[in-house]
Order: sequence, then C-alpha cells, then structure tokens
Amino acid sequence: MQAVITSDRAAGFAGLSVSEVPYPHAAENDVIVRVHAAAFTPGELDWPGTWTDRAGRDRTPTVPGHEVSGTVVELG
Repeated sequence: MQAVITSDRAAGFAGLSVSEVPYPHAAENDVIVRVHAAAFTPGELDWPGTWTDRAGRDRTPTVPGHEVSGTVVELG
C-alpha cells in the first residue's frame, strides 16, 4: 500500500514523501482502516504521538495523519 511517510522530525513538511509500505496487521486494541480520505494538522509533526508509540518506542518511519475517514477492515 502507499502512504505518506516521514523519518526525520527536524525536516518538517520537506521530509514527507509517498512510499510503498507493508500492509499493517492489527495488534491488541488496534483497528485497521481502509482509508478513503486523510488529513493532518500543521502541528501534527510536533506531536510526541507521531514519533513514539504508547509505550514510548520509536515509530520512525512514521505515517502522519490522525484524521481519517474510511472503513474498518480488521480488529485486533
């Protein structure tokens, strides 16, 4: 699948690129959404949740976009 990703927190919007990424599978308490539309806010690249998971582990490369519309296709 294709996604907008970023690996460099300091690069800001210049660090965004469209890349092919592996299909994610839902972990416990997760859902997979087939996205029809997505957006992200200007400050989202500064949010800690963009760069680390709930346990504080690094998420890079990361896929920004906390605002989505789509269909749930998998439950964890």
